[in-house]
Amino acid sequence: MTDEVSETDWKSARMTRRGVLAIVGATAIAGCSSIESMSGGDEATIDTYDLPDISRDEELEPPIPPSVPVDIAASHFDVARERVRSLLATLPTPLGPEEIPNGHIRQHLTDAASDALDGLDDARTARTGLMALRSLRRARENARYAAAGWGVADRGLTAAPLRNEYDKTVSAARETLQEHEYVGADPVRAALVHARIEARLQRATDTDIRPREESELLSVAEWGEAAESAQAYLSDARHLRAQFTASLPANVGTVRQTLTAAAKTLLADIRDRRSNLAPETNADDRTPGKIVFDELRWEVESGISRLGDAVGLASAVVDANSQLARHRAIDRIQSRREAGELVRPSDGKTVRDIRETAYEALTTALKSSSQPELVRTVLVDAGHKVMAADRGLTHHQGEISASTLDRNVADYWHATALARSASAATQQTVQTLESG
Repeated sequence: MTDEVSETDWKSARMTRRGVLAIVGATAIAGCSSIESMSGGDEATIDTYDLPDISRDEELEPPIPPSVPVDIAASHFDVARERVRSLLATLPTPLGPEEIPNGHIRQHLTDAASDALDGLDDARTARTGLMALRSLRRARENARYAAAGWGVADRGLTAAPLRNEYDKTVSAARETLQEHEYVGADPVRAALVHARIEARLQRATDTDIRPREESELLSVAEWGEAAESAQAYLSDARHLRAQFTASLPANVGTVRQTLTAAAKTLLADIRDRRSNLAPETNADDRTPGKIVFDELRWEVESGISRLGDAVGLASAVVDANSQLARHRAIDRIQSRREAGELVRPSDGKTVRDIRETAYEALTTALKSSSQPELVRTVLVDAGHKVMAADRGLTHHQGEISASTLDRNVADYWHATALARSASAATQQTVQTLESG
């Protein structure tokens, strides 16, 4: 699902303190190379002053936030907030050298505690309930990391009980997934909600946990984080299921057969489209039009295997909808390339226009669709491309060669094509669901 499988993309928009140091060197290098990437010869140059005004210090937010068509109870948010506060309350304030002599380890724990508080703030201002759940889950993970690490120093906590807790949660999540019933009346809404539930149960059962820290204390802290993460995913999945079921009429049936038939039909269509993909083009061509074409082609090529490995029926349908949009997007890009429309911009105004077109495409697609929640699942991914392009623009200063912006321009074109393809793909998915 968009908000879980692609969640690592969204995380790059807001880095935790523990993550910033790991990338600051690479970012600095990228910025310097951008500044000094003056091109010789006849290539046009662009003054970054003429580019879209995006503050380097601005915290970028997704243009289209993920959501789920079911109410999330205020009490569920309250329980998560209280969990974060209770974990943080176990830490001494401030956590100083007397408590944790090792400065490196102490910094990890204090940063995690600070990130947990940031997560509480983010949840309060989240634009959708799903984003609030995500912020609170991350807050819980960070708070548990800090609390478990302090538990080692304070009372000799070991990883064993945390591993046991984690294993129990994984078993419970697997059982919940196996017993999951696809109840529902409207197959579109049911697919969207059940896909969110499936995604969370899958994440709760992710057993590839390998704490990376060399320090025993930080290794225990990571086990605490893993145990809390699994429990948060499971709790959220159960709550979404309960809220969705409560919103349905009494004695409502299941949509299992409808989802099964739709998934098979959509997958067959996607396989047919894949066999008719436009061929790869000149490898020496590194224009933004070629970049976006190659990227979309790779996404539709690799998407088949992901569809076959979908965690459940609902995820298969929703992901198929996204793949249909990508197939239509690559057709759009190919048509624009053949018409000579994807020319590398040579001035800042053109870049601003390309960016504005991408944002308008996102907004228009969401507002004009009769199924905005299903369209939104595609637009969230398109929005990630816009965010990536916006971040890239902040790395440049001074006079730069036009080709320096190829990646950013390609991302804007990618987002535009995907957004403009979302409604038609969604219409096909809805018709397939309704015909089942």
